[in-house]
Amino acid sequence: MNTGIHLIVDVVNITTKSQALNTIEGIEPLMRKIIEIGKLDVVDEIKHQFQPIGATLLYLLSESHLSVHTYPEKFCCAIDLYSCNPNIDMTQILEAIFSFFNADCIILKKIINR
Repeated sequence: MNTGIHLIVDVVNITTKSQALNTIEGIEPLMRKIIEIGKLDVVDEIKHQFQPIGATLLYLLSESHLSVHTYPEKFCCAIDLYSCNPNIDMTQILEAIFSFFNADCIILKKIINR
């Protein structure tokens, strides 16, 4: 039974663009790009700004969910995208993540067909 595709990404060793991890405003452009590339339909969203730095953004999608948790003090973030659309192009999404961080990072990924 194939119910969709699940992308789990840890972006580590972020140096050049590490300031993007500090705030909602810093990381939100990447999330919007992922939503655009995946042609995802956002049903609802919640964002939380941690003090003094760090952010979590969660998007409820008609296709499932998208989230990011940033860890500025560790120069990393975790992105999770699950979509019931098995035709979503996860390669393009990975390229957008890599590009957002100016290729100055290491991406650890797992793609699971569910």
